[in-house]
Amino acid sequence: MTTPRRPLPPADAPGAAPWGTGQQASKRWEKASQARNRIHHRVANLREDTLHQMTTRLACEYGTIVVEDLGVAGMGRNRRLSRRVADAAFGEIRRQLTYKTRRYGTRLVVADRWFPSSKTCSRCGAVKAKLPLSMRVFECDNCGLVLDRDANAGHNLVALAARTTGTGVAADLDNAVEAESKPRGADRKTRTTRPRRKAGTGRAGGTILSPRAGKETGDRQQDTGAQLAL
Repeated sequence: MTTPRRPLPPADAPGAAPWGTGQQASKRWEKASQARNRIHHRVANLREDTLHQMTTRLACEYGTIVVEDLGVAGMGRNRRLSRRVADAAFGEIRRQLTYKTRRYGTRLVVADRWFPSSKTCSRCGAVKAKLPLSMRVFECDNCGLVLDRDANAGHNLVALAARTTGTGVAADLDNAVEAESKPRGADRKTRTTRPRRKAGTGRAGGTILSPRAGKETGDRQQDTGAQLAL
């Protein structure tokens, strides 16, 4: 007769087998595993705090923020870029900017995924047919502009914001957008003032009778009852 084997505990649980070897974990291995988990937890907290500080600063200091709708899923399938794309946290940055710009009354412009920000010349507007990622310097064949690839894309995104919101400068919008934009600050109050109680009689609020007043009222009731009995 054979007894069924118990399932192995998780790798991080006390007494777990190290690296799935089926052996009993030693105290040193458990201590090292806990230290590793603490380090990973601290790194995750530091990354989250850094993202929140960055997005809050951008939403507070600039009236217009432009982001690109990138194909992160396709970029993650590239074995050379997958880890760096995951570390950049593009989706989390856009999510935080989306609700923080609404909170602080600023504007978020999302460029289309197929907008050629890197292939377009920021001076003459000529668009290149191909521009591989290995080419980090943009060279225009039409006007001869030589500029860093990311700087050229940034100029094109600024021009896109200017066409969308007016000028693209921080807190500088056209009349139509300025009339619709919200002022700086939160959308609603975070603390509400408790309404004051109205003065009145009874236990709900208002005038509270003193103990002496209650005693006098009781004495008057007793006197009235005695007169009726007579």
